[in-house]
Order: sequence, then structure tokens, then C-alpha cells
Amino acid sequence: MKEEATHTQAGISIQQFFSHARYRKPMFLVLVVSLGSQLSGFNAVINYSTKIFQETFSEAKYLTLGVAAMNVIFTLVAFFLMEKAGRRKLLLTGFLSIAVCNLLMTVVDATLTVAPDIRYLQVIVVFCLISSYELGPGPISWFIAAELFDQPSRPVAMAFTSMLNWGGKFVLAFIYPPLQLLWHGSVYLVFMAMALVAFGVTWYRMPETKGRSFDDIAEEFRGAEGILLRNKSDFNTFN
Repeated sequence: MKEEATHTQAGISIQQFFSHARYRKPMFLVLVVSLGSQLSGFNAVINYSTKIFQETFSEAKYLTLGVAAMNVIFTLVAFFLMEKAGRRKLLLTGFLSIAVCNLLMTVVDATLTVAPDIRYLQVIVVFCLISSYELGPGPISWFIAAELFDQPSRPVAMAFTSMLNWGGKFVLAFIYPPLQLLWHGSVYLVFMAMALVAFGVTWYRMPETKGRSFDDIAEEFRGAEGILLRNKSDFNTFN
């Protein structure tokens, strides 16, 4: 904090934020992480869990309470893991797990009519999707901008992050019912694709921000002027 305080400057305007070249790389990362998080299927499950379970369970409301409980529990787990595991590892693990869960949701939906007992697997997959989201992409998508942008741009960056997250939630809540009606269980493949895109960008472009100053992170972004971040030693790993 002391190191950054010495570099504190007046804030920048919204126009400067979007036009300055130095902010394009972190802006792209925030865009992908935020929209990848909100459009990866979590909000469809959390908003329509009762409807999903009602198709196979008579007491769907109790399972919905279970979904809410998992949401709270794994938010607390992420609270303790955040500084130990690091942001990058939790994002990678979360996005990859969400992609797998969405694939399983498609498989389960396709086989429910011929194997009704697989509905119990559906419950497990939903719970796993919720926990995967809250372990990484969920909380990190809201604060990662504060660690990627410098002090003058941080207020605008955080507002940009909030706009992306709430906008993504709105879009998914709006489009999920017609897409589900049109494509049925295959709609989860769209969410899987979004999670995989976010995973790929995080894998190749996201630096680890845990325990690092902004100057250190900014220097890593500057290295991308001639060298891709994925070519840096120890960058393209879960560590």
C-alpha cells in the first residue's frame, strides 16, 4: 500500500479509461472473467433451480434450499482459500469444473426419460456447479479489477466490473427460458462453451495477483508488448 500511495494520482475520466492503451489488457481480462462467470450457467441454475427440480422431484423447494445452503457454505470456503490458493488457481479450477458440470447437466437431461433414477445425479451436479462457481469465478469476478488496475483508474474499473456482472446476470436470466424451451438440455453446452472460453483466457493471459504490488503486475502486462504472457516462465501453470 505504501508503494502504491507514492504513485497516487488524480482519477481519470471514463473516456480516458476506455481510450488509454495501458488499460486494454486488464480491461479485456475483467471483461472475460466477469461475463464468463455470469454466463457460465450459475445464474440459470440459481434462478430456476425450483423449476429444474420440479420436473423430477415432488418436493423441489427443499432441494432449492439445499442449493442456497451450498451457495453460502462454499462462499465461506472461498473466503479461507483465497489467500492460500491464489486467484488464478481458483479461477482455473472453477471455470473448468463449471464446464464439466454443464456437460453433465446436458447428459443427465438427455437420459432422464430412459433412466429416471439419474435424477439424483442431477442434484449432485447442480450442487457441484454451485460450489465450483463460489470457489473462484463468483467472488473473484467482483474484485479482480482492484488488483489489475492502478489507483487513478480503479474507481472506473470497479464500476465497469459491476456493470459487467449485473449486466451478465440480467442477460442470462432473460435468455435462459426461451433457450431452454428451444434447445432443452443442450442449452448447458452454451454455458460450457462460455466457461471454457473464460478458462482459456485465464490460462494464457491472467497473471497471479496474490501478494503482488500493482507495479509488479503492470510490469508483467508491459512484457506482453513483445512477448505473450503465456511464454513467461511459470506463468502457464496452476501454481
